[in-house]
Amino acid sequence: MRKPDFFIVGAPKCGTTAMYRWLKAHPEIFVPVKEIHHFGKDLDHRRPPVSAERYAALFSPATSAHKALGDVGVWYLLSTDAADEIYQYAPQAKIIIMLRRPVEMLYSLHSQLLYSGEEDLVDFGAALEAEAERAEGHRIPHSTHRGLEAPPSECLLYSRVGAFAAQVERYLSRFEQVHVVLHDDIVNDPAEVFRGVLDFLEVDSSFKADFSVVNPNTTVKSQAMRRVIQGMWFGPLREFAPAAVRGVGRRMFERLQAMNTQTQARAPLDEAVRQRLKSALSADVDELRTLINRPLEGWSC
Repeated sequence: MRKPDFFIVGAPKCGTTAMYRWLKAHPEIFVPVKEIHHFGKDLDHRRPPVSAERYAALFSPATSAHKALGDVGVWYLLSTDAADEIYQYAPQAKIIIMLRRPVEMLYSLHSQLLYSGEEDLVDFGAALEAEAERAEGHRIPHSTHRGLEAPPSECLLYSRVGAFAAQVERYLSRFEQVHVVLHDDIVNDPAEVFRGVLDFLEVDSSFKADFSVVNPNTTVKSQAMRRVIQGMWFGPLREFAPAAVRGVGRRMFERLQAMNTQTQARAPLDEAVRQRLKSALSADVDELRTLINRPLEGWSC
């Protein structure tokens, strides 16, 4: 059975969902569900691990028409173990790393975690201040989200998530073929960025994807309803739900989520919080700039 030969390893909120959908539409590329996270066993995913057998089965539908098989998991980059685990599994694999200005990325991540229920501190500044306690296992919200895409507990350690240099270096030091994509470039010219990825994967780069907006900022209409919906599908409430509810399947679950979701622009980030976070990550940005040999204009000033 064929193994994946490329991995998109993160980071979160950097365009990975859009890239996944563009790649999934390509006739020469096979990618199963996003966020399998079979690797990165050091992270606390708070859900049952994906076994080797289940992982292999996810790629079994691939055919000879598929020239590239990929695994897309945004937390592989944060994991201290995933690079080694992936290398042991597929040492010739190609690695795609997607990065974004860390302050923007983290503010977007905070909003996403509020939406999914992993975060309960509405104020981003307060969430940053809680990191030290959360690193010790305290003040971590109880989550009813147990799907594959549910993030690990470490997602709440924002400063660690946004410190890209060491994360990127782990992959550069192990793999011969690493392709870095910057979110700024996707915003400016998504077609050119996608063409570069297809060339990297050695598939037909003339394929045209739909570059419509993917993954806009969303909020829940009711946190109480979110907990009920997720609880019935993932959590302890599921066993108490009527059989008819349990049997409707993922499509109904997603429909209920959509009914409780609204698209809403984020409020501007408090300038004092922005400057504090930029200052904390400035040295890391300088190191990353050297690692990937990109100017990273506006990332730390």
